[in-house]
Amino acid sequence: TRLMAHYLQMNYAWGLEFVELTPGTEKDRWYSNTVPDFLGLHGNAILTKCAIADPVIFRNKIGPYFSSEETFENAHGWEKRLGGRMGMLAQIIVDDRKTVIGSIHKIGGYHEEVKEYIGEKDAIIAGDQEGRYCEHIGLHNIVSDEGGAETHYTWPASCEGFGKLRGDNICSNMKVVEEEVTRKPCVSNFGFSSDVGDHALTSVVVSGNTEHTTPTLSY
Repeated sequence: TRLMAHYLQMNYAWGLEFVELTPGTEKDRWYSNTVPDFLGLHGNAILTKCAIADPVIFRNKIGPYFSSEETFENAHGWEKRLGGRMGMLAQIIVDDRKTVIGSIHKIGGYHEEVKEYIGEKDAIIAGDQEGRYCEHIGLHNIVSDEGGAETHYTWPASCEGFGKLRGDNICSNMKVVEEEVTRKPCVSNFGFSSDVGDHALTSVVVSGNTEHTTPTLSY
């Protein structure tokens, strides 16, 4: 994250979610071609051109991801991890107005705490989280219906398609300036296409809820 922020000339906040105690899932190990990632760090990040203030992390307790038994959460024993699902929120100043931004990853609970942090401020929070989460924290789930629901699915995505469900969502109370767009996690060069992940990329452009002129935010 730090290197990416450096090259993009952005500010960043990063929070640790898991310490990886194995070389990853069976698919991860195949993709890495035996390059080790044991004890790698897995976390959430926020990058922005704005100054970041008052970051906070809400974290679930250590759970089945650390289990030595084969479970769905630890990829049937392939991926043992120390940590818990989390959400990271922070505030930026846009045209002298506070805006809450956040990166979340399957966090359970903390609905009231997140709503309290947002208060009356503009907010845009996104990540690998079910769509109903937006309602639980008092925000709207922003997703376009252009092209049909299937073109806005995000998992398990690849160069071949968008997957079978929308597992990544954008929650906001701000005005939509440009409709949400979902893109396949694919990079093409020299006639070859490569997956860069198994989640599609989703983005939207919004503006603040104020009568004054407010710069737009792209998420």
